[in-house]
Amino acid sequence: MDEGFIDRVTLDRAVTNQILKLQTALQQSNQTLELRVQERTAELEKAYQKLSELNKLKNNFISNISHELRTPMTHVKGYIDLLLADDFGALSLDQRQAVDVLKRASERLSRLIDDLILFSTAETSTIQITKTDIDLHYLAKEIIDHNNKLAGQKNIRLWLDCPQQTLHAYADAERVRWVINQLIDNAIKYTQPDGEVFLRVIPSNGDIIVSVIDTGIGIDPARFEEMFEPFHQLDGSSTRKQGGTGLGLTLAKKIVEAHGSHLVVSSIPGKGSKFDFMLQTRPN
Repeated sequence: MDEGFIDRVTLDRAVTNQILKLQTALQQSNQTLELRVQERTAELEKAYQKLSELNKLKNNFISNISHELRTPMTHVKGYIDLLLADDFGALSLDQRQAVDVLKRASERLSRLIDDLILFSTAETSTIQITKTDIDLHYLAKEIIDHNNKLAGQKNIRLWLDCPQQTLHAYADAERVRWVINQLIDNAIKYTQPDGEVFLRVIPSNGDIIVSVIDTGIGIDPARFEEMFEPFHQLDGSSTRKQGGTGLGLTLAKKIVEAHGSHLVVSSIPGKGSKFDFMLQTRPN
């Protein structure tokens, strides 16, 4: 070393030592990071396994309790029908009105049980559908007739828009009926008195588009995905005006997808909503 300068050998040695120190520190940091990643991965895998077990327990519980409820519910509905048929003697006007209330309540409870059973099936496997050639015009007319009374209770006009008297689709009739009934029920539920609900069934490019349109309260587009979550209500407050399990749209979406289609929603808050899905007219 001359006049405060470091010779080349000393400088190289110092640089080499510093590089070795940095490499050692980097290796230690990598080892620490890898260890933390492994620990975190193990924690996440354990949490995922726990969630999977809880989800399986939930589905088993829903399935078991739904099937256990179905048998006594069948007995209840049977005896209500016997009462209404005067098999146990003539009913007074007040008694008949009371039994009519029981009948409507039992039918609603029966639908909820069926929905829970269908949901538990859909969570553990794909919804099974049996496609056949069906007349959508005839099916749509039946659905409108079935829902006219419910719409009339709110003074809501229910319309069928199906230009062809015969319109064939290749689909599962009962599953499609369930979906359309669910969409119309929702439309009536969230449409104010004196509003309108339309069931539109029209051919399009060799397929058929089924639409349920209402003039109801509408849905915020930011919440479209949210409303398809199971057991979810857009109004989740304890004071919400509309009831239900929050399964209807979840199941409708699954059934439509089982047909190889998609349930599409469009809406303007305060103006109304529209739900569309497409059905094939023939096998692929």
